[in-house]
Amino acid sequence: MKETGPRDLHRTSSARAILELLARNMGSAAKRPAARSLILIVAVVALGVGVVLYWGASPTSAQHGNHDWPNHGNDLANTRFQNLDQINPNNVNKLQVAWVFHTGVLDPLSELEASPIEVDGRLFITDGHDDVFALNAATGKQLWKFEGFNDEAQLAAFFLCCGRNNHGVAYGDGAVFVGRFDDSVVALNAETGKVLWTNTVADYHDKVSINSAPQFARSGGRDLVIISLSGGEFEIRGQVFALDAKTGKTVWRFSTTQPTSFAGQSFLTGGGAVWNPPAIDADLGLVYLSVGNAAPDILGENRAGDNLFAASIVAVDLNTGNAVWHFQEVHHDIWDYDSAQPAVLFPLEKDGKHYGALGHCSKTGQYYILDRRTGEPIYAVSEQPVPASGASAAFQIAAPTQPYSAVEPITPLRFDQLTPEEQPDTAAITAAFTSYLAPGQTQVALSPQYTPPDETLRLIMPGDNGGCEWNPAGYSPRTKYVYYGARHDPDVFKTHSGNTSLIPEAVNGDLHLGSTFINHVPGAKPFGLYGATDTRTGKVVWKIQIPAPAKSGVVVAGDLVFFGEGNGKFDGVDAKTGKMLFTFNAAANIPNAGGAAAGPIAYLVDGREFIVNAFGGNVPDRSITANGNCLGGGHICDNPVGDAFVAFALPR
Repeated sequence: MKETGPRDLHRTSSARAILELLARNMGSAAKRPAARSLILIVAVVALGVGVVLYWGASPTSAQHGNHDWPNHGNDLANTRFQNLDQINPNNVNKLQVAWVFHTGVLDPLSELEASPIEVDGRLFITDGHDDVFALNAATGKQLWKFEGFNDEAQLAAFFLCCGRNNHGVAYGDGAVFVGRFDDSVVALNAETGKVLWTNTVADYHDKVSINSAPQFARSGGRDLVIISLSGGEFEIRGQVFALDAKTGKTVWRFSTTQPTSFAGQSFLTGGGAVWNPPAIDADLGLVYLSVGNAAPDILGENRAGDNLFAASIVAVDLNTGNAVWHFQEVHHDIWDYDSAQPAVLFPLEKDGKHYGALGHCSKTGQYYILDRRTGEPIYAVSEQPVPASGASAAFQIAAPTQPYSAVEPITPLRFDQLTPEEQPDTAAITAAFTSYLAPGQTQVALSPQYTPPDETLRLIMPGDNGGCEWNPAGYSPRTKYVYYGARHDPDVFKTHSGNTSLIPEAVNGDLHLGSTFINHVPGAKPFGLYGATDTRTGKVVWKIQIPAPAKSGVVVAGDLVFFGEGNGKFDGVDAKTGKMLFTFNAAANIPNAGGAAAGPIAYLVDGREFIVNAFGGNVPDRSITANGNCLGGGHICDNPVGDAFVAFALPR
């Protein structure tokens, strides 16, 4: 018999277990008779449990005792929603710093992109050197530490693109699970931090590493830990593993590059890394992977084909790891357009039909809403012609069409959608890259999205950093909105047939991306956006512009949405309207608090609600906004290094 939903096995309260069971059944209402849902509701009421349905959450939930954050996205649907209202639109302006914890890692090559886990009053966090800490969730006091890699010689041995980071841990059945740079997955006793088992799933000498947080799920009575490898920029083959949570033994392995979709043997170096934890629907028995770019990133001549499953959402069987369906967001990716953001699962009623839906924003800026049973679009997706590979770019073997979603994007996708103030300064860009101009070219070419890179110096939007980056989105069952951060961040592209040039890296060897493309483009005027899309209409309800490109996840705490900015500010807005209600400048007020590029969470401990976020900055964005290069200019663009986890709460 199939599981009724992705259960949180560590929860000991029978009332909460019933709530979780009911929530998942309601979440899968698209395929259940209404009578069955009614029986479940009556059963809960009959037991006298004072709970609120997850998918129909209201502000009447109890605000006492503990309310955990047990998974990377709180639930396995990755909604990042917490049904709490102690902190609400009427009092959020009174939030104060409750405690601060410093990891002690102030490495300019590291960052804090972690999303903590909170269970039974313990907070589990990671830092940019793979350290794992257990803290008292109410006070921030350290309970134990599992050492990562804090010797520079050790760190220099690992191949880590885009900054040293660890996205967090998973929790299940009294154990904490963490993936590490050396490709080991370690299970720790949650009470003591002692090692329970270790499984090294790959060889880091092959230029693969683990940055993603694991997910813990139950399948057919077996507890599994799902983990993936990073390293697409090093021309590896993406891998996803399921491990037995009790023993660490590998149960299944899924390779993300399909041999028949790549020319020759190029699938073996075709990229397709999975940067983030998947969403999981245990009732359907499906794991939803967000698969990264094909490799080499900008050069397609030796990998003809659509290059599945790169730049795709892939549903694999939770029990076997076999592919069930896929939806490719970019065919034959030659722009580094990862599908890096974690997928979000939610119920959707549209045109009188009920769906179990999946939402996802690509680096292209397109937002797709799919039927998570089949991968078919719920909102129309049309294959539209894109700029052709002229004679100068024929070697790229570019796809003639790309999939466009009917869902309204939050970020602008064309130069003609920008205001006069937002238009790139072509003179400044040309002056900065004069040596890159092609023979006869006098200024940088402003080129539409999907223009195949060639020897012409081109500014393309969105650039290789988005659109949407890795930062997690959220969903509220109250508003039926999805919330996410987006980026306007055009980049310059230039390449040629047989390009073997390397992109210098501070450590770990240079990158062969098949192109000269530069994130820091003086005059590009990058900026960020956070917004809400109504899943019932596919339309943007509100959006807020911030000075620097967005690389913070969100948390939806009751009627509030919290997110960070690269300059170290932390914001809280009304979930319905986007009205800014709270801003705290951590970088200016807390020593060694850096940029806010992490996944904030919300939980309740001993009757007190906390919002926790990490402030450590982001390595690539320090380059993008260097020297005031963002729409706002000046220090508002700074993305400082930091090591602080900060908890916010209302005054006692």
